[in-house]
Amino acid sequence: MKANQFLLLALLLVFLMLTAHSCEKDNENYMHKEGYIVGFDPCTINHKYRIGYVIISTDLQDTLLTYNLSDPNYKMPASVLNSQDTLYKIPKSSFDNYKNSPYFPNTLRYKYPVRFSYSIAKEDEMVYNMCTADIISIDFIQMIIKSLTKQ
Repeated sequence: MKANQFLLLALLLVFLMLTAHSCEKDNENYMHKEGYIVGFDPCTINHKYRIGYVIISTDLQDTLLTYNLSDPNYKMPASVLNSQDTLYKIPKSSFDNYKNSPYFPNTLRYKYPVRFSYSIAKEDEMVYNMCTADIISIDFIQMIIKSLTKQ
């Protein structure tokens, strides 16, 4: 009986160590950046999908797209969310030019600074919205935001 308990305890310890190690590896795969929310996926505005936001890194090296910062359902004014906290409210007028540009007006270029941790979206995390041909199509790297704060 004691040998079975010892074996069970040993297996439990090995499982816990492997689980903890894989969590550490996941955290190591997150990238950390600072940048600005500068635009949106025009298709999400035209068809009223969950809004995809375009973020350009402060060093101008990365232009990224994420769909997990907005309300699950299309809403205006548009929210930028960190979990359930609203960091920014973006007025509907900021999206008015969606047929011509995926970017907010130039006056808003530095209005929405963020510090964020993210991972590149895996195939099963990617968002593929159906869109009409009269909308500018964007093809930025999709990411999943893990944490987000105002700068």
